[in-house]
Amino acid sequence: MTKILMIIAGLIITIPTYATTMCAANETVAIILDPGITLNTYTQDKANGTWTTSGQYGTIHGISACLNSNHGQGEGGTVYHLQDTDNDGKTKFVTGTERYGRYCWCKAIHPVSSLWTFYYPTDSVSRCNNDCAFVCGSGTQTVRVRRDGMFGSIEQ
Repeated sequence: MTKILMIIAGLIITIPTYATTMCAANETVAIILDPGITLNTYTQDKANGTWTTSGQYGTIHGISACLNSNHGQGEGGTVYHLQDTDNDGKTKFVTGTERYGRYCWCKAIHPVSSLWTFYYPTDSVSRCNNDCAFVCGSGTQTVRVRRDGMFGSIEQ
């Protein structure tokens, strides 16, 4: 009987330790992506079309693209496997390096991946190239409908 009690006591003590070790070993992180959360800062890299926005739960990194179409989406609308036709008439999947149109699209890429989210139309290609990464970072930080679209489209 004593032997059985010692085995049970040993399991009770070691199983939680093993579970904690496994979580830490896999570098598990929880990021809350509720559109109602407050995000405090943003950054942009216009040259690379990248952006970030941060809050108390972590930092979201993303990419932007300037395309020729809004693909029938309003602000905050999302598209899975976004394709666009460039100025040479070639249709291709959007990767985030596109800078040929006047419609600004944004996508979260880290710590999770969202669908492409339409943010806004500009009046020119040069304006989109200048402003899109900025609008993605600041818009994700401050505009609820944009966060609704992006956070609501997180891929499984």
